[in-house]
Amino acid sequence: MGLILEDGRGSGRTAGIDSDNRLSVNAITQSTEHHANHIGGKAFSVNFSATPTGAGDCFLYIKNTSEDDMTIEGFSFWLVADEYVDIKINDVGTPVGGTDITSVNLNSASGLLATGTFQAGNDITGLSAGSTAYRIYHASSTGSTGHNFEQDIILKRNGVLTIYCQTGTTALAGYVNFNYHTIQD
Repeated sequence: MGLILEDGRGSGRTAGIDSDNRLSVNAITQSTEHHANHIGGKAFSVNFSATPTGAGDCFLYIKNTSEDDMTIEGFSFWLVADEYVDIKINDVGTPVGGTDITSVNLNSASGLLATGTFQAGNDITGLSAGSTAYRIYHASSTGSTGHNFEQDIILKRNGVLTIYCQTGTTALAGYVNFNYHTIQD
């Protein structure tokens, strides 16, 4: 006796199997980030600017306070000189010296707001113990550098992402793209 896959909408249609035992499917697929934005209205961008005062200064602080996972897709930044930055996760402490920045929902029909703490500053202090996940080099003078995290950075509730400059004293600006998504069982 075989298994028959029937349409769950009551049409009476059944799924077909080809001669190589493959299910015959005409499907619509979408990326997780597209689904989070289009269906959930939970995709955001946060813009920042700073002029770090010295080497090793933290200029961006993001903390997820949502029950949903925050998935950080990537970021871009613009600089007027050579520089490299360290992307850290799991810094601990209370940020001092940052200014709150507001994220923007990337779905114009969604009224949802990002749930977290987002700060930019020239020298955000009070943090330590994070691990460097990425080191990004900007190897030309004036210009932009974009980076997509091939393995998205996932911040669970109270997870922290920070970005540090290594040279400092160079004006920079940019954005970080993220969404909220939790895998359903």
